[in-house]
Amino acid sequence: MAEALCGVCNSEPRKYKCPSCAIPYCSLLCFKEHKPVHANDAPTLVAPVEPEIPQPPPPAPIPRYLKKKTDYSVLATNPKFQELLKQYPALLPTLQRVYAATIEPDEDDRPRRGGRGGFRGRGSRGRGRGRGGRYDDTPHRWTQKQGDNDAMKILKGYREREDTDKEMQAMTAFLQLVEETFGDAEA
Repeated sequence: MAEALCGVCNSEPRKYKCPSCAIPYCSLLCFKEHKPVHANDAPTLVAPVEPEIPQPPPPAPIPRYLKKKTDYSVLATNPKFQELLKQYPALLPTLQRVYAATIEPDEDDRPRRGGRGGFRGRGSRGRGRGRGGRYDDTPHRWTQKQGDNDAMKILKGYREREDTDKEMQAMTAFLQLVEETFGDAEA
C-alpha cells in the first residue's frame, strides 16, 4: 500500500493535516507555504454559547377568594348596625363567639384530647390492650380551616333554632344588613 504524500511538496510522507481544508502536509515549511491560500477566508470563530439560565415557573394564579378583599370595617360605623346592637343586646356576644371560633385559641384554652383520665386502678397500664383512656399529651394543632369550620358550625346552629330565639333573630337581622351593605360587592 502506498503511503500518502504531502499535498504541498508531493515528496515526503504526510504527517499533519490542514485544520481549514484538511490537505495533508509533511512539515512546518509546507504548512507555511500552504497557509496563504486561506488568508482571504474569514476566520470562523465560534461565538461562545451563553449558558441558558433556567427561569422560575410563573407564579400560581391567585385564588378567587383572595383576589378582591371587601372592607368589612365600614359595617361597624353603619347606623343600621348600631340600631341592631341596641335592638338585640345578644347580637354582640353572639358575633364575638363566632369570631372567637375563627382565631387560634391560647395554649390554656385548647381542649385536651384523650379519654377519661390517667389513672385506671392497679398499675399505670391497666389490663386492656391499650384501648384505655390514657391522657394524650401531644399538642393539638389548630388550623385556620378548622377555625372557619367551627365558626360555620356555630352559625348553622343558629339557623336550626326556633324563630322565637333572640340570638337567632339577631343573627338573621345582622345577615340581612350584611347582604344589603355588601351584596353587590360579593356578587
